[in-house]
Amino acid sequence: MYEYWNYYDVTPRMVPADRESTVTIRPRFTHVKFPPADRIKVRVIPLDDGVREGGPEPLRGWELDADGALRIRANFTGEQEYNLTLELTEPGNREADEWALRARETLRFNVYSLRADLYERRPFKGDFHMHSWCSDGREAPEYVAARNREEGFDFIAVTDHHRYAPSLQAIRVWSELPTGLKLFPGEEVHSPDNPVHIINFGGSFSVNELARCGEERYRREVAAIAETLGPEVRDRFAVAASEWVFDRIREGGGLAVFCHPYWQTEAYVINEGITTAILNRRKFDALELIGGFYKHQWRSNNFQIARYGEERAGGNAFPVVGLSDSHGTDTGALFGWYYTVVLAKSDRLEDLVEAVRNGFCCAVEHVEGGIPRVFGEFRMVKYISFLLESYFPRHKALCRTEGVLMSEALAGSNRAVEALKMLAGSVAAYRESCFR
Repeated sequence: MYEYWNYYDVTPRMVPADRESTVTIRPRFTHVKFPPADRIKVRVIPLDDGVREGGPEPLRGWELDADGALRIRANFTGEQEYNLTLELTEPGNREADEWALRARETLRFNVYSLRADLYERRPFKGDFHMHSWCSDGREAPEYVAARNREEGFDFIAVTDHHRYAPSLQAIRVWSELPTGLKLFPGEEVHSPDNPVHIINFGGSFSVNELARCGEERYRREVAAIAETLGPEVRDRFAVAASEWVFDRIREGGGLAVFCHPYWQTEAYVINEGITTAILNRRKFDALELIGGFYKHQWRSNNFQIARYGEERAGGNAFPVVGLSDSHGTDTGALFGWYYTVVLAKSDRLEDLVEAVRNGFCCAVEHVEGGIPRVFGEFRMVKYISFLLESYFPRHKALCRTEGVLMSEALAGSNRAVEALKMLAGSVAAYRESCFR
């Protein structure tokens, strides 16, 4: 990271493109306060303009307030990242100057200028493929929710195999306690005789139950869809059944996610013909590009990434998401490794679904001990990579405090409940401060 995220407040962090804005950098502690103004040179450097010999001229449009905050006025042109570089010059009398040890130090902070369609959106970190002990996970749905908040998530859905009710249980438990974590209904759908796994994120009813309780109707309607498929489709029932599920999820206002096409046991769980037909027909809302695989299963995610690149190159572009498929938050694997950053107008379900469907999102892989990798449209990848360095560290620290208190509240602590009430809205306030 360029800046010392815990030492300084930088507001706003995101600014409108092609307008003059004022960015305030405020030291949070005395040991990082700025020296006198005559010891500081400020440069504003647009990353997309490349390296220039000698660098840009020092900026004149800045001031050091009486309270020690540095205010930088500049015109941020185009949509790109900017380095705000502060050079602390050497004092005249090193022996007598308290700033001598910081002489010639360079501090770098960064902001991002955004065109209007992105500036009106906010970043939300989410995961909507995970399991509780209600299917084959390890912990109760409400505990899974608390641990996800501790890990820095803004929204989740518990999506147990065949079961919709556990997601409602998590929502119910937390409905009367003030947390910033948004919980939505969900399930992993396994329709009869269909090997394709599909996530129902946010749908208002259970597609598993609909297919199970009305199997005769399900098979009749799947057969009708199969009749419309061309001769190139080999496994007509699986493809038609998947499209039936996609349609039912959307009827309930949810997001339909095609899961892990290259999951391998003895062979790939679904054959290549099914994968190709589903990708070509594009009746799903998003592809689970990465997620659900342990370190020894690295090939599956690699194949999905390579396939996504080929599809895009061939003109078949679709949104991608990263989802953990976690089966336990305390197992030391999968949890927090894969997730999605969504750029949405709010954290309401309809806004999150709209953002994903229109590609305002990226899949993120951050396996424990590794570096983050971001996948999606290049414009989104650049911006979200900036967010991972410069926005989400403070965000996660705030979420962690709330998540720990959520776990303590589950354990019966009334003091934790009171503390949650006091902290209510702190993450949302931080988010808005980065744009205002």
